[in-house]
This record gives sequence, C-alpha cells and structure tokens, in this order.
Amino acid sequence: MSIKTVLKNFNRIQLALAPSPIHRLSRLTAMLGHNIYIMRDDLTGFALGGNKTRKLEFLIGDALKKKAQVLITSGASSFSRNAAAAGRAFGLDIHVFIVGEEAKQNRASMTFFKLMDAKLHFISEEKKETMPQEKMKLIKRIEESGQSVYELHHGGSDEVGTLSYINAFDEISDYSQNHSIRFDKIIHATGSTATQAGLVLGQCIDGHETMIIGMAIAREADLQKKNVQDLVARTAQKIGVPWDQSKVIVDDRFIGPGYPLPSKESEEAVKLFASLEGVLLDAIYTGKAAAGLIHYALNNMFAKDDNILFIHTGGNFGLFY
Repeated sequence: MSIKTVLKNFNRIQLALAPSPIHRLSRLTAMLGHNIYIMRDDLTGFALGGNKTRKLEFLIGDALKKKAQVLITSGASSFSRNAAAAGRAFGLDIHVFIVGEEAKQNRASMTFFKLMDAKLHFISEEKKETMPQEKMKLIKRIEESGQSVYELHHGGSDEVGTLSYINAFDEISDYSQNHSIRFDKIIHATGSTATQAGLVLGQCIDGHETMIIGMAIAREADLQKKNVQDLVARTAQKIGVPWDQSKVIVDDRFIGPGYPLPSKESEEAVKLFASLEGVLLDAIYTGKAAAGLIHYALNNMFAKDDNILFIHTGGNFGLFY
C-alpha cells in the first residue's frame, strides 16, 4: 500500500502549488549546530497560503462531489479566510459565523471577507453558545430554498481535511528519496489537529521512520495528544489503514501565555528566522513551533547528525491578529 494508492479514491481540486519547496537553512544550521531544513507550506500559492490551502483541496473536492452550492463555517481564522477564497474560485457561496461585534474585528480580516463576497453572521459573546443552533437554522433555510450545504469544520480538521497532510508526508518522502536525505525529526505547530494527524498517518502508511513532534500552540499536551489521536483513529478507519498511537508526540512547553497570544520565545524565534534566513514566521503559530525547535537544538535534544525538517504552515506574519 502506498499513500498515492490510498488517496486516489478521494476527490481533490488543485489550489496549491505543489510539492512545497524544501531547502536547507544554512545560517540557522550553522548557529544551532544541527542540519535544519524547512518545508515552505507558507508558499502554497493560493489566497493567503499555508496549511489550510492543502486541506481545502480535499474539502472543496468533497463538497463538489456532493454537489454542494453553499459552504458554511465559523471563526475569523486563516482557515475561514482561505475557505472563502476557495469557495468563490469554484463558484460556491460561503457563510461564516463569527463570535463578537463586527466593529471589533480585525480590519484586514473583514476586508478580505468582503473581497470574497463572504456572508458574515455575528453572534455576541453572551450568546456564543447558540452558534450551533443558529448554523442549523441557516442550513435549513438554505436547503429549503433548494440549495445543498457543505459544512466546513474548524480549521478543516476532520477526516477529509486530514487527507491533505497524508499527501504532504508523501511529498516529504519523495524529497527524501530523491535527495538521499532522511529526516530524523519533523517539527510543526499543532492546533486544530489535522496537520499532525495527517503526517502521522502518512508515516504509518509509508513506513518512513521519523519522529513527528507537534509543538502545541494552545492546548496542554495530554488534551492535544488525545484530540490528534481521535482524529487519526477516525481517518484511519475511513481510509482503511492501520496506525500506531505512539507516533503522536506533543510538546506543550512553548504555548506561552495562551492562544492567540505570542510568547517571548516565539517572538525571539520569529526574529531569528527573519534575520538569519529571511523567512517570515508569526508569533502565534509557527513562531511557537520554531521556539521549540531552537530549544531542542540548544539543549542537545537532537542527535548531532540528525536532519531536522521544520514545516512552515503559514500564518501571514500576524497580519490578521
């Protein structure tokens, strides 16, 4: 069984410029004393880019297969913004539910939604528990008008969205074979879980032995690990493959004051990547993963000859926070 064989049964559109570039960070390597590589998923080439673009290839593909005309999701997030763009690119309307007052939202985010003709529905903080009911009411109205609705889950993190990072692992494996480089550790930010779940499943299918370390950006390690394992299990069942729960590794020491706040370490990591390599991270997601990578390197938590792959999952340099 190969990843390509597993994924060929699922409908997928093309949004990303793939495979994502992978290259060595020579100055960071010299400073940290370890071989550091980066996978540039921030350069996926559609709308705002990042890991959400990968997920939307499978999610929009699934929506079109099911003949949906309308997308519904929630949150003013990198996922919902990219979903708005992807929906419009394939002729789908999109509704986004957002907690909070419109006047208090990030202006760049609101401008982006307006450009994409997204229909926004604001729910006050006091009534945020009613969001599921309000979404169901809207879905019912739309379906009664004769249109089909496809709901996009938070962050694109469901069994369909997870397929995207199974595919990303296939790109990593191909790069490894083509360049005779074995990545001993893969470091990335883990939040809504589909990125890590897909990488873990990709490893289990491909048999490429490596250690995938998810640097938590919001939740404590035990909870994040459980959430990732739950999604891996559901996706594994969907595609009919075995998996190893020991492959799910989460480190929560770099969350800082919480989400969506930066930490001192993440801001330092952003500065280091920018000044040494001209790579722009953000202090909320990728900066925290980079802080973990730097800590591991400086505290000899990598073997001397390890090849480390850092996955840059996007983040728009904090523009929307």
